[in-house]
Amino acid sequence: MQINKLLTEKKEIENFLQSKLKSDQIAVDIEFMRRNTFFPEPCVIQISDGKNHACIDLTLDLNYKKIFQEIFSENKIIIMHSCRQDLEILNLILGYIPKNIFDTQFAASFLGYKYQIGYAEIIKLIFDVDIDKTEKMTNWKKRPLSSEQILYALNDVIYLNKLHNNLYNELKKTNKLEYFFEEFKNYIEDIEWDPSSEFAWKRLKSINKLDPKVRSIAKIISVWREKKAIELNLPRNWVLLEKDIIEVSKKFNEDNVINLPIKKNSLNIEKFSIEIEDEIKNFSLDKKSDTKKNKKNKPQGEYKKVVDELYEYYKNISIKNKISYQIFSPKKMILNYVKNPNKESKLINGWRKKLIDTKKISLITKSLSD
Repeated sequence: MQINKLLTEKKEIENFLQSKLKSDQIAVDIEFMRRNTFFPEPCVIQISDGKNHACIDLTLDLNYKKIFQEIFSENKIIIMHSCRQDLEILNLILGYIPKNIFDTQFAASFLGYKYQIGYAEIIKLIFDVDIDKTEKMTNWKKRPLSSEQILYALNDVIYLNKLHNNLYNELKKTNKLEYFFEEFKNYIEDIEWDPSSEFAWKRLKSINKLDPKVRSIAKIISVWREKKAIELNLPRNWVLLEKDIIEVSKKFNEDNVINLPIKKNSLNIEKFSIEIEDEIKNFSLDKKSDTKKNKKNKPQGEYKKVVDELYEYYKNISIKNKISYQIFSPKKMILNYVKNPNKESKLINGWRKKLIDTKKISLITKSLSD
């Protein structure tokens, strides 16, 4: 049963969820808007059990946590494609991350498909079905939605159950099911789902190229920007651009005055400037950590040689086993291991340990311990 309309009444939503969805696996996708807010604005959720499909309006003043309670229970497999943003929204709606998530994009990375393959592309490759993406730029907050927009949204879940079954069986056939579940569990656990401002400065691409004193100021301003964006529910760049953070930090280092650039929106620049100055005055700088000689991101000499050798070694194994090397051996994971060898590192433990030669790893890294 395919419902070609947007469900907007509480009773029809509950009726669909309770009477139509009986499967132990449910496909889910969420359309949202994030053009002028910090938090994503959920607009439509598409749900399918493989036979019954519907779009539910998420802009209504309803308690969706209570409505979705049974659907997102631990007894059901929740199928998504590229789940990161959808789970962020479900966390906002439900107050928790649902269990038993199966991400078809993540699963495909263990089966020889390209890293982060799109939903339409993998459906075409496996089932030879073309998915129309002409409504991709839809304003999902706008009502009413056209029949074409609703069909576009439904297409994102209609084939998901079938895709899950295909990938699950292939993972099982190739003995990679355990690898997928272990790595996906690590992936979910490593994400900070609730907004945090403490390490917002890490978003600044040029932070480590700055003079230590300027860097300290830029960190404080970045944390302030994150807090303000969360407070006002505005995009970070609407509050302050990265280039402005750098320029303001450099200027403050020279004359101890915060001069924020004038923006076209209605933000109170004078008030914000005072707030930032107060943040700087009240912040206890860790002079030891911030005055250390700035380390370059790329290891030099022997470190670079070891990183490159490890990278090539792992990449060859990933190609041999048809696992995306971005999943199997992220460059950051290798770099961290070389800089700080740890026997508990995921690089040499868990499912990866079953595919690598630990003696070979020891040989490659031997020069670092000599």
